[in-house]
Amino acid sequence: MLNTCAQNLANLLQLKGLDFDTKIDNDGDSVVIFGYGGKRILGIFSGEDGTYFSLGIFYESIPEDKIPDVIFACNEINATYKWVKYYVDHDGDLMIKSDAILSTDDGGEEAFELLLRVIKISEDAKPIIMKTIYA
Repeated sequence: MLNTCAQNLANLLQLKGLDFDTKIDNDGDSVVIFGYGGKRILGIFSGEDGTYFSLGIFYESIPEDKIPDVIFACNEINATYKWVKYYVDHDGDLMIKSDAILSTDDGGEEAFELLLRVIKISEDAKPIIMKTIYA
């Protein structure tokens, strides 16, 4: 069974007719999975009511020779945009992440708003990332 905030988001997504999946992970956290632009977006709700929210996107694997340039681009994006952080993880993958503390009353709406912000920022930052990786 999903925790309160995850269930609230699932209900909202269902009302909007959007496609998503849910699951409970190995730690007992509720996970809501969205697809957008060929990417998989994971919303992880932890804590008793799911008020600790982490939204993450695996964006792309980075060629080893491009990692320093992509890290520099991530710094530029992070300095420009609030609500989201870009980073290269230890596997050389570009990740996009956003964390928030939600209220139990409006957690679904807050999580949805954060999802929209992250998608908009990822669209805005896409040219910077693509130019850095493929130029």
